[in-house]
Amino acid sequence: MIKFYQELLNECIDLSENKQIHKEMLSTLKTMKDKLYQLKGDSR
Repeated sequence: MIKFYQELLNECIDLSENKQIHKEMLSTLKTMKDKLYQLKGDSR
């Protein structure tokens, strides 16, 4: 029983870490896109 809860907790921790990594990746992609527009000289 304890092992089951430990595995469940580990899954939750993994999910929250993955969400944080996903957020950081999206933020980086947005920054890269903005810099690309600046380099091209496009205004949005």
